[in-house]
Amino acid sequence: MWVERALTESDIPLLASIDRTEVIHHCYRVEAGELALYADHHDMRGWPEGEAQQDAVASLACLKRGGWLWGVFDGPALVAAVVVDSHTLHNQGMSMRQLKFLHVSLEARGLGLGGRLFALACEQGRRVGVDALYVSATESQNTVDFYLRQGCCLLREPDPQLYAREPHDIHLYRPLRAKGL
Repeated sequence: MWVERALTESDIPLLASIDRTEVIHHCYRVEAGELALYADHHDMRGWPEGEAQQDAVASLACLKRGGWLWGVFDGPALVAAVVVDSHTLHNQGMSMRQLKFLHVSLEARGLGLGGRLFALACEQGRRVGVDALYVSATESQNTVDFYLRQGCCLLREPDPQLYAREPHDIHLYRPLRAKGL
């Protein structure tokens, strides 16, 4: 039985236990302001070198500055988690909070957890009064298609700092109010 709850500082190391295994056959890139799909094979096993440690440091900093961290547990095992930063970004006339992290373990995929966690992240954004969530998504087709199904749209002008950190990511936003781009 799954248990959902807010993540605490002591839970942060468990983020690295989420099994990110995925075989990727296609990726997206932005060409002339549109998404373009191309063949690109990756057999992802675990976390890329150093990424779990970087995410742990970023998640802890986010928690300490008032970010929102939520997890789904199967017994003692963390099987899915989502993180929304407390820092408000201003982009294209909208206030946004960044979705910093959303992962579901391989064994728990296809059961609706990703959509549930994303919906909770949207609720959190509405609760704090922002216009949208900012999503810097890995360019894999599965990831981008997931966010598009959740109502995300391509940003015309990504945040310069976030784009500089992740220039290959697909920068999206999920409107939370009637105001949009």
